[in-house]
Amino acid sequence: MERHGYGPTRWSFRQRPDKASTPRTGAPSPRTRQGPESEVELAWVALWERIVSGPSREVGPGDEAAILACERWRRKERGERNGMWKKLKTMNFRSSADAAEWNRLTAGIRRGVPGPIRGSVWYACSGAAVTRHKARVSYAELVERGLALNNEATTVIEVDLPRTGVGEEQIGKLRRVLRAFAAKNPAIGYCQSMNFITKALLLYNEEERTFWILCSLIEDVLPAGYYTPTMAGLRSDLRLLDSLIGQYLPTLKAHLTRCGIDLAPITMNWFLCLFVNTLPAEQSHRVLDCLLHEGPKVLFRAALAILHLREAELRKVGAVVDAYMILRVPFGASAGDEGSPAAAGPPNDLLSDMYGLWLKGLSTDRLFQLREGHLAGVRVEDEAHAARKEAWRKSQQEAKQREAEAAA
Repeated sequence: MERHGYGPTRWSFRQRPDKASTPRTGAPSPRTRQGPESEVELAWVALWERIVSGPSREVGPGDEAAILACERWRRKERGERNGMWKKLKTMNFRSSADAAEWNRLTAGIRRGVPGPIRGSVWYACSGAAVTRHKARVSYAELVERGLALNNEATTVIEVDLPRTGVGEEQIGKLRRVLRAFAAKNPAIGYCQSMNFITKALLLYNEEERTFWILCSLIEDVLPAGYYTPTMAGLRSDLRLLDSLIGQYLPTLKAHLTRCGIDLAPITMNWFLCLFVNTLPAEQSHRVLDCLLHEGPKVLFRAALAILHLREAELRKVGAVVDAYMILRVPFGASAGDEGSPAAAGPPNDLLSDMYGLWLKGLSTDRLFQLREGHLAGVRVEDEAHAARKEAWRKSQQEAKQREAEAAA
């Protein structure tokens, strides 16, 4: 990925936009556009260049060095990630200017990242450059290993590829990325939904960058245990979401409880697919913008906002199947139905609601604390299940032994 340099001394979107970062819609580059969109993009360029190449940063030649500098700055201001991006209790800003830059970056991402630079922003915000830098093997080596694998993960990958809704060229890229991931993370291998996430990432990035973003997303950004066999992390987060529905949407929660409607089968798909199969393309990509920058609290904010915006309809249903019909694609066509990045223009109600005052206090720190309690409960259940399974295995073994002794 070092071959994708943007200039001799520093990273600059003005110099040479990454082809893979530009949606394949035939739109002109940021330099040739006119009007409000170009102003937004130029503002983004100016902000991003200040972050990655300010006077206090050490930036070497090429795109990769600048993105690493950006990642160092982000980690300094945000605090080292730990599970759910647990923030340091005391933010050690070097200056008020750095704090202001962080706030401007967050505000800019929440308003929407311009399509032509979205791929580069995802790559930087996800920490993919650091993941790649720390890896002991290259992407090419992992692809070779992955293509040689023949196990349950690769079998499911091959079954899922035709279901992803892409052409042959994209299927080849998906295959290489997903098999390389299975080779790098044998404990996870592959989980259904990764194909749709990878498809979305490929819309704005070339193949290798997509791979490292996927690795960083699953290994670092999301909580552990989303895509493992027991899905302990995902199950605990679904319980946490259920408790948050009771807090922020108490009337809806009371109605769902009264009707015996469990939203977990629906919200599980939301969290596993990171909403790429739930929301219209542009909205789902904006959720990814925020997720990669702010961490998994964005998943909870998005889920609560969807339920909030569809509360009136949900309070009229009396069965889970009716709730499913409303929430499967709550705002029309999902990103999974699109063949290319969406054009700008969908209503901003969801993003506005995600960061509305009604969710004030829903911070990463608070979610981290609440999640620990739910995760402890899931672990107790898993231990009890494992004990029952072992007891059953022993009883079957003893029964066979008694039968053998009786036959003798």
